[in-house]
Amino acid sequence: MVSMPNFEQLKEVCGSDELKDCFRFIFAQDESENEGLVTKITELCNGLRQKISKFADLIDEGQCISHFDATACVGLECLVKAQARNGDILQALIGALDLTRANRDEKRRHVMLMDVRD
Repeated sequence: MVSMPNFEQLKEVCGSDELKDCFRFIFAQDESENEGLVTKITELCNGLRQKISKFADLIDEGQCISHFDATACVGLECLVKAQARNGDILQALIGALDLTRANRDEKRRHVMLMDVRD
């Protein structure tokens, strides 16, 4: 008999000797982790959107004083650069969120395929 320690361990964890149950267990776990990732990325995006909004307000106000203060001028320049980078990061997170959501549908199909095997 072929040694399959990973599947033997999986059978123990999911409480079944049926391969369909083992695969359903893996896919259900994976789907759950994916949902958590969607939630976390969404929270990160929302937090970054708030930060971008706050930075925009600071930039608007800072433009009024930067003409009179050298430190304010340098600080404002740095804030503008940080704002641009925050926008880049937000776009990357949105891309990751889109990919994770697309992956969610695929994972659901995997679980359904194992359910059909019943």
